[in-house]
Amino acid sequence: MDKQVFFNLQKKFGQKLKQIHHWNAILFTVLAITGFILFSTSFRQWFPQLRIWVRDGHIWIGFLSVLPVLFYAPKIAKHLKTLRKRKNNRANLYFVLFVLISLIVSGLVLTFHRKFGPGLSSFALVVHDLFTYVGVPYLIYHSITRALWFKNWEKARQKKIQEKHMVIEEGNPIMNRRTLLRRGTGTTIALIFTPFIYQWLKPYFGSSVSSSSPSSTLPLTETFSPLPKPLPKSKPPVGGGRKGSFRYYTVTRMPEINDKNFSFKIDGLVDQSQAWNWEQFVNLKREVQVSDFHCVTGWSLYHVTWEGIKLKDLLNKSGVKQKAKYVKFYSQDGVYTDTLTIDQAMADDVLVAMLIDGELIENRNGGPVRLIVPEMYAYKSVKWLNRIELIEKEHTGYWEQRGYKKDAYVDA
Repeated sequence: MDKQVFFNLQKKFGQKLKQIHHWNAILFTVLAITGFILFSTSFRQWFPQLRIWVRDGHIWIGFLSVLPVLFYAPKIAKHLKTLRKRKNNRANLYFVLFVLISLIVSGLVLTFHRKFGPGLSSFALVVHDLFTYVGVPYLIYHSITRALWFKNWEKARQKKIQEKHMVIEEGNPIMNRRTLLRRGTGTTIALIFTPFIYQWLKPYFGSSVSSSSPSSTLPLTETFSPLPKPLPKSKPPVGGGRKGSFRYYTVTRMPEINDKNFSFKIDGLVDQSQAWNWEQFVNLKREVQVSDFHCVTGWSLYHVTWEGIKLKDLLNKSGVKQKAKYVKFYSQDGVYTDTLTIDQAMADDVLVAMLIDGELIENRNGGPVRLIVPEMYAYKSVKWLNRIELIEKEHTGYWEQRGYKKDAYVDA
């Protein structure tokens, strides 16, 4: 083959790889930005409807991100041949492909989590988080060090050194300027991302969150009096203690609740409306149950010991009128609502919970009283529960209005 023809073919091949590389970088950047937006509690709180659109966009862009990998797959063997004498470049390629494939596969599992079940979904979420925190800093480092302005800067620095005729003797510990710039860039990026990675890793190492801010640690012992005395099965927890960690989401600012402003009532289509203050509610008969807790975003907790009042007992106490078809739940935040059918609400494991593993439920976790519906995803388990209303016509809950499915049952 003529050398010029061979050179042109190689050039076209290189241009195709460059185009794939650029599209992959663009899609990965958009996925990283939308991913961090979805992870943000503040964004969820202030822009709940926009978050649903961002989530859908993140999923569709994730599907698109498969295309560069598919286009590259037939070219990988040829590309590796061109890199056979460049070990660092080959290692970089293997690393990038491993990160991309891990993110794509785990993303697909999370997207279709109902098909895979909570166990695999929880594992996929850990993988997705891990390679996001690994991949994003590396993408930034890779983009900076491969950028034309950075290379020109390196060349300018190198030229100045040559002009000064600096002599580095054998064994001199001074590293060359290029290495110093690249390591400095990498170190800076690592330092920026360290606090975020620490926050992500902390729950996996059993670190507890402590703060003097009442909005983060309520309810405190001094905030509620009297405190409910845990039943023997609740403390120590009969379930052995929950396995896993909560991720705390809110749709509004967390309401500050104490024993003075606490109230709980049942009304609507009932024979007798009921209302309790804190002291009265604490004295209601409670039971203990162990169940798993599944979030629709992919994470789960296992063997959680809850203590509270069975919902069916509260409903039977008030007397459900024949016209009532649905049970509507209200949150004290004034925004969050949801519903169950009468049959769903009468299930034996649906609980109006007050304690988790023998301790009063924290404010950030929906305490002091929250609904627990173990067979359904957690968006049905209304936080800061303070009112139950029996109604005739179906009510569409907060998250269902924003795109979540009404069928919230968890597939085993």
